[in-house]
Amino acid sequence: MKNLLHSLSRVSKTVWIIILLLVGIRILLPYGCKYAINWYLGNKMESYKGHIDDFDLALYRGAYQIQDLKIWKKTLTPKNSFVEVKNIDLSLAWRALFKMKLLGDLEIDGAKIDLVDSDNKKKKQLGKGEEDWKTIVGKLVPIELESFKMTRSELHLINRDFKAPVDVVLDRIEIHATNIKNTDDSKEVLPSTVTASARLMKNAPVHADAKINLISKVPAFEAKLKMDKLDLTKLNDFFLAYGPFTFTSGKFSIYSEVTTKDNKIKGYVKPFFENIDVISDQEHFDSAQRFFNEVGLAMANLILRNRNNKTVATKIEFEGASHGPDVDKWGAVWTSLRNGFVEALRKTLDNTISIKDVERKK
Repeated sequence: MKNLLHSLSRVSKTVWIIILLLVGIRILLPYGCKYAINWYLGNKMESYKGHIDDFDLALYRGAYQIQDLKIWKKTLTPKNSFVEVKNIDLSLAWRALFKMKLLGDLEIDGAKIDLVDSDNKKKKQLGKGEEDWKTIVGKLVPIELESFKMTRSELHLINRDFKAPVDVVLDRIEIHATNIKNTDDSKEVLPSTVTASARLMKNAPVHADAKINLISKVPAFEAKLKMDKLDLTKLNDFFLAYGPFTFTSGKFSIYSEVTTKDNKIKGYVKPFFENIDVISDQEHFDSAQRFFNEVGLAMANLILRNRNNKTVATKIEFEGASHGPDVDKWGAVWTSLRNGFVEALRKTLDNTISIKDVERKK
C-alpha cells in the first residue's frame, strides 16, 4: 500500500511539473513570438522596417492575433508608415482539417495603406520590393489560406510635392474571399468567390464580385465591377497635379466585366461622364497646358454628350493575351458617337462576359 501511495505521489509530482511547464510555455510563448517577429521586421528586410505592439494566442481555436502592425521605408520614420494594421487574426480552418488539409482563415481589420508618390526617391513608397513582401507575408501568415476577410480598411494614393497635396482615398474597404483552396471539392472551373466593396473619395460606392480559381497553375477569374456617381470635383487636386485640369461639376460612373484563363483575357469598360462642366466663369489658367487641356475637354463634352441626359459615354472592349490585349479603339469611338447622336448607352452591366468565351478561344 505504501509503495502504491509513493508511486502515485511521484506520478502526481510529474503531472504537476508537466502542467506548470506547459503553463509557463503558454505564458512566455506570446512574448517570444512578439520578440522574434519584431527582430525580423527590424533587421531582415532589405528596404523596409516594421514593428508590432502585441501578439496573442488563442489555443482553444488554434489561432493567434497580431495587434498594431506598422511597416515603413528605411529612409523614413515610423510616423510615415506605409502599412498600418490594427488587428491580424489567423486561425486554423477546421473544415479543412476534417479533410486532412492544413489551411487557415485570415481576418485583417483596420488596415491603412499609404502609397506615396514623389519626385524625391527618399519620400516615394509605392510598395515595391516583391521579395521583401513575399517574405513578410510568409512570416506573418505561415500557412496557405482557405478564406480571407478584410474589414474597416482604407487605401491612400498620396503626393505631397504639390501646393495642394494629393490624397486619393478608397475607404470602407470590405473584402471576403471563401473556398480559396476548394475544400468544398467543387467541380466548377471557378470554385472560389470574392465580394468587395469600398467608397472612393468618401463619396462614390464601389462594388465588385468575382469567381476565381487560385489552385490552377495559371490563375483564372471572372469579375464584375461598378462605381456610381463619383463627384469629379473631389478629385481636382489629383487632376491638377497629373493633368493639369479641373472640373467645376460633373459625375463619373464606371461599369466593367472581365474574365481571364490560360493567359487570355476578355472584357470591357463602360465609363460615363454626366453633367460635366470644366471651365468656370472666373477660371484662372496658370499654364498654357492647363488652358488647352480644359478647352479640349470642354469641346469634347460639348460635341459628344447626349442631348437628353447630358452624358458622355462609351464602351471600350479588349481581348487577347493577358499581358497586352487588343483594344477595340474604333469601336469605342463609334460607341461614343452613337451615345451622343443616336441612342444613349445603357448605364448598367451588360452581363455578357463569361469564362466560356475565353475557353472557346483556346
